[in-house]
Amino acid sequence: MGRLFGLTPTEPEKCRILELGCADGANLIPFAQNYPGSTFVGIDLSAKQVERGQKAIAGAGLTNITLTHQDIRNFDSQGQKFDYIIVHGIFSWVPEDVRERILNICDTLLTDNGVAYISYNALPGWHMRGMIRDMMLFHTAQFPDIQQRIGQSRALVKFLVDSVPTENNPYGQFLKNELTAMQGWQDGYLRHDFLEEENKAFYFYEFATAAARHNLQYLGEPELSAMLAGNFPPQVQETLAKVGNNIVQMEQYMDFLRNRMFRMTLLVKKDAKIKRNIDAALMRDFYFGAVASAVKPEPSLAPGEKEEFRMANGVTFSSDSALVKVMLVSLQKSMPNHISFGKLMSEVRAKLSGGASAIREAIIDQREEAIVSQQLLLLYSKGLIDVLAVPHPTLAVGNEPLLKAPAYMRYQALNDGRHVTNLRHVSVKVDSFSRHVLSLLDGTRDPAKIIEGMAEKVRAGLFSVQENGQPIADDNRLKAVLAPRIGGVVEQLIRLSFLQPA
Repeated sequence: MGRLFGLTPTEPEKCRILELGCADGANLIPFAQNYPGSTFVGIDLSAKQVERGQKAIAGAGLTNITLTHQDIRNFDSQGQKFDYIIVHGIFSWVPEDVRERILNICDTLLTDNGVAYISYNALPGWHMRGMIRDMMLFHTAQFPDIQQRIGQSRALVKFLVDSVPTENNPYGQFLKNELTAMQGWQDGYLRHDFLEEENKAFYFYEFATAAARHNLQYLGEPELSAMLAGNFPPQVQETLAKVGNNIVQMEQYMDFLRNRMFRMTLLVKKDAKIKRNIDAALMRDFYFGAVASAVKPEPSLAPGEKEEFRMANGVTFSSDSALVKVMLVSLQKSMPNHISFGKLMSEVRAKLSGGASAIREAIIDQREEAIVSQQLLLLYSKGLIDVLAVPHPTLAVGNEPLLKAPAYMRYQALNDGRHVTNLRHVSVKVDSFSRHVLSLLDGTRDPAKIIEGMAEKVRAGLFSVQENGQPIADDNRLKAVLAPRIGGVVEQLIRLSFLQPA
């Protein structure tokens, strides 16, 4: 986002990153593994979480990351500055003096071209969810045990849903939607967002004003599509243009329209020269991935023939542009990896100039790169493609002789519960059998050795494999049963972006 708005943030491959409220380092540790030339520092008030993270760092053999048990109020960088500062899930949940200290740290410790990320609950949307929080706090005050309070919180919302009619009743429908959402929430999230003593939400203009007191200015949000008034209907855009005199006002009015309840805001130094008119030519420096997939297995690329594409959330859109269809299909076929602008241009040229004349569009001239750049920016602004300044590590596609999971991932698989962070930096729930397979994928084992490694785990009593309700005693039969199951797990791990070519 910094590059998109004309700034020159430090390359992630060689930078310094600070995370305030790092917990057990689950966010920083994968970064440290993937960027060995960078330095990572995390602090957290929980000694237990920090100790857990330190064990993970040692288990992964990392030397470029440090986690420290420390209060944010007392943080001393010992003269060191940082290119990126991350504060996720902290700002709304701490007292006022800590919030001021967070902004002070961003002011004093960011490098001149640094970027800070701060997330927080936002108004007006949080008013509605805050109402449920108040009910939960009232109801659970009588229960001393936190697990009881979490369970009772879920039970309370279910009671309300069952008791309040939903037909022609916005309140009842809201409760039903909340219960549906809560079923996917982990206990830790419910505890953090609803049962913590402190939880203050902010209107965006309030947050921006507080940041300005600390010599910081608003850069943007992590997703460009969330910032653009152009994604509203024309009459809404016209009104926003009249009432939004600056970027902060515009963002605040859009929050009113969206009923926004959470923000992930990027800040930079007040002297940074932000260019709000985005130059599409910048897209040539980035890497691109698919967000939407073609509904048809073999969509037509001919101009004028409409094809439908579907995103993971079920939202669909259609296009009859040969150029747009070629770009989206090319990105889809490159998944799970992102590709450079140059590689995408090669795909576009090959498909639009190598096929029948009906597929050609008037872009194969000296203006073709400019046109493709503009189309990419448009697709990105609509949230239809994923854009990165630096690509993720190269991911396995399934035809490699040897596969590898990074050391941090293999440690997480056996030591950090059910969730493992993949190479796209997403925490994914992984079952016990799959975690054991993952722990063996160190890049040295072919399929036969992986099967043998899993058989050894069975013999060691780490888990059991049964047939007809009985444990399998014969070693050859055990391996025969394990083989297809392991193969299926490896395919799934590839799909979920866990594995690299060795």
